[in-house]
Amino acid sequence: MTRKPSSAHGAHRVDRSLNSIGLAMLLLALVMPSVTAGKEDKSFTPQAATKESEGNVTATTELMALDQENWQRPQSAFKWIAMARDIKVPWDTFGRQGWMTDDAYVEPVDPGASEFPADTDIFYLVFAVSALDAPSQYRAAWFHMPDGKTPSEELTGTDALFMEMNEKAGYLEIYRPEGGWKKGKYLVKLYFESPGQDLYDPNVIGTMEFTITE
Repeated sequence: MTRKPSSAHGAHRVDRSLNSIGLAMLLLALVMPSVTAGKEDKSFTPQAATKESEGNVTATTELMALDQENWQRPQSAFKWIAMARDIKVPWDTFGRQGWMTDDAYVEPVDPGASEFPADTDIFYLVFAVSALDAPSQYRAAWFHMPDGKTPSEELTGTDALFMEMNEKAGYLEIYRPEGGWKKGKYLVKLYFESPGQDLYDPNVIGTMEFTITE
């Protein structure tokens, strides 16, 4: 005798069919975004990425630029900061000249200067800060800008100053590279970092510019 399938068996077949259809639709939904994403990736060009990156560098530089003319005011992490041709120290100290000066700040000579002749050996970034929570390091790194706007990836020079918690003022030295200055504009990035740390752009707390003239 041939048995007819019960209504329960029929229901199970329907359920299995629905499950198969649902699984197929799910797989199709998963595949379609991948195909779309692949098409989008093909339309993305390295040239577009480069332009976007250069634009971000320029925008970030402008956003973090410190006022070099009106320097006698708080800016970024500094009570004040000035680019200067020279420095004046209240008295002789040990270590780097002017380090342990307590409240007698190192004084900038000709503060606000930003143009220097090509035979300049050294000039300074002089600054004052509030009391530190822990020993820290301030650093300057400078880069030539061949087009006057975009900094080169090649580092021209760098100087770092380690500061104890009781120190409230200091300076960084901008010195002539071994091969001499290239004429034109330079970008200085100022970093606040842990001692011994490599250059790391998220540590940049401000930028300044200077020009090497004839």
